[in-house]
Amino acid sequence: MFWLDIIYKGLNSILSFLLQEPLRVALLSHLRSLVQNLISNSETTEQISHILVNDNLDLGCALTETVATRKVPL
Repeated sequence: MFWLDIIYKGLNSILSFLLQEPLRVALLSHLRSLVQNLISNSETTEQISHILVNDNLDLGCALTETVATRKVPL
């Protein structure tokens, strides 16, 4: 059981690493379009979008990891 835990934790780390950049790109794209509808200044839109992505990226990765680990039986 000890080795399975180590392998499981390693796979979770790999999943988080592989997921982070595609999730960042998707979040940025969606948030940018939402913020553009509220603010006309493109510089402000970019700043707000990046702040929102940086604040929520870890949460998105953690949620995805939680869902993935619940679907994989040990």
